[in-house]
Amino acid sequence: MKRLFSAFLLTGLLFSCDQKTEDTTSQIQNNDIANATHAREQFADQHKTKVAVLGVFHFNNPGLDSYKPKFTVDILSEKRQSEIELLLKSLSEFKPTKILLEVSRKENDSLLTARYQQYLKGEYDICEKRNEIFQLGFRLAEQLGHQDIYASDVKGSNWFGAEIDWDNYDEAAYQRSLDQYKKTHRYDYEEIYETHDSLKTVTTLTEYFKLLNDPEDRLKSHQAYLTNTILTGAGDLYIGADIVARWYQRNLKIFANTYDLADFSKEDRILLIYGAGHVWQLRQLFKDSPDFEYVEINEYL
Repeated sequence: MKRLFSAFLLTGLLFSCDQKTEDTTSQIQNNDIANATHAREQFADQHKTKVAVLGVFHFNNPGLDSYKPKFTVDILSEKRQSEIELLLKSLSEFKPTKILLEVSRKENDSLLTARYQQYLKGEYDICEKRNEIFQLGFRLAEQLGHQDIYASDVKGSNWFGAEIDWDNYDEAAYQRSLDQYKKTHRYDYEEIYETHDSLKTVTTLTEYFKLLNDPEDRLKSHQAYLTNTILTGAGDLYIGADIVARWYQRNLKIFANTYDLADFSKEDRILLIYGAGHVWQLRQLFKDSPDFEYVEINEYL
């Protein structure tokens, strides 16, 4: 009988210990979950700076992109100047407190600032300046009463990683040598680019910018990097991956400059004016950041 009682007692103690262990483990888990929830809440309580990116075509295109424009627009014509006035009126509804431009910050910020200050004093004439930096950036900043305007781009890098005789480089031949030509040419982005290019001659600036800043359109443009470009040299020199990495790096630095210029203690509303190719990556970075609230500029166009 004593042995039976001892067995029951031992079983009870073991069950009690197991129960206490389970309770302790459960309590620790609950505390961990509570701590994790509390850690996440700190992000919810932070003030977010509103930011929008206006993607544009380059009014005075320098021909640095892979697609070379075949259609031109005289941005200084009376018709286009009237369209710019309407566009600026729409953009002003966003009420940006800072305007960031596609100008290299490290190399040209002081020059941009000096030019803008001269412009405000009537000492720098932009009437014959075709660049969107002046026709959109300077004019919008002046209309909004801004005393400053900001450079936020970085100087382009020519680094591709691989040591190649670029003067004699034949991309198509290289792709064929790796059996990559057909796969890199599955999609005809050239046709898309040319169609877009032609549309700017038959639509108003606002209508055209609505197309350029449509998220679906920007995604389609971005996908060119992930199809036609990135495959070239995979398994060998990775030329395509280096090109895409360089493009990502540039946009990350633009994001870093914006982050640096943002004042999270104030009701900052930041507008970036950049070539439309930048929109998708910048949009994604701002949407993923806990410190920014991304605003689709098409809400104001």
